[in-house]
Amino acid sequence: MEVVSFLNLESTHIGVGPGTDLPDDPTTVHHAYEVMHSASWRENYPGETRIELDFSGLVSFYDTALVPSLVPRRVGLERWDHRVGGISSEDIERVQDRLAQALVQPPVTTSGIDWKTVLRVVVDRYASRLEMMQYLSNMTLDDRSVFDQAQQVQRRLRTVLLPYTVFAARPSNTNTGNATNSWAEPVFRECATSHTASIVAHGTTLTPSEHLLLQAVRETTHEICRVVTKMWASGLIVGEDVTRLISWLDWSVWVKCRPACGIEEMCYLPTWPLGFFFPAPSHEDDASPFQDSASLWPDPKKGEWKRPQPKCIRRLEPYGF
Repeated sequence: MEVVSFLNLESTHIGVGPGTDLPDDPTTVHHAYEVMHSASWRENYPGETRIELDFSGLVSFYDTALVPSLVPRRVGLERWDHRVGGISSEDIERVQDRLAQALVQPPVTTSGIDWKTVLRVVVDRYASRLEMMQYLSNMTLDDRSVFDQAQQVQRRLRTVLLPYTVFAARPSNTNTGNATNSWAEPVFRECATSHTASIVAHGTTLTPSEHLLLQAVRETTHEICRVVTKMWASGLIVGEDVTRLISWLDWSVWVKCRPACGIEEMCYLPTWPLGFFFPAPSHEDDASPFQDSASLWPDPKKGEWKRPQPKCIRRLEPYGF
């Protein structure tokens, strides 16, 4: 073990300014910005590469078999508002047992599957194309441009499904009224199972956590391919279908500034305390805000703190959060 110390380095202190004002000292403001800037390096994939997650020991409160008591508490709520509060005592005990098992399981009991890559491949394959299809589907156009828009969307649908389009999948010339589009089912099956077929076919031994990951990939690709195949086979471009799919997936890759920031800006996701400066002491009480813990936090039910949204901020002086 090596002892590492920073005591021989100059320390940078970022003071607390009054109200929502930035500090007056340009150097302090620059240090505050650079702290936030360096933290943002890990916001996008692959994140913090110096820490390697053990996916074979994943324990999730979204596991409906492990934690069924939370399922009804999430109904009708956005993911922002999902909480562990209200979990049953039986589910707490199951989670603790699962975590204890994951911590003591020897590496030889895991499959060796690179789950990080499996999950990322799905995101890479579909994220940008779904985003473009949503953009095209929701454009407001005159009648003459609608046909061109539909062609563009169809071309992108075909591109998504091209690796899974088997020769036998062709609409029947004699059954043009087939509203179920059953002829496209082979394409849907290939699309929905391609990312997990080899894992299932080889009968790989999986830990309970890996079974959960496998289920997540299968359900995710099933829903993506269902929506895309339906739009492709029917020829109907329904913007609401793509929008609902993107909302359901809720991938972090779509959390970004729109429009993109300029060269003198960076995209910043408001993160406490940067962007949430402490309130100034009142005239009646000149005590430090640190003496009152409640004053350190903005109202969690209002504004950016409840629904933080990415925004462009300047990389050069004058800074602003």
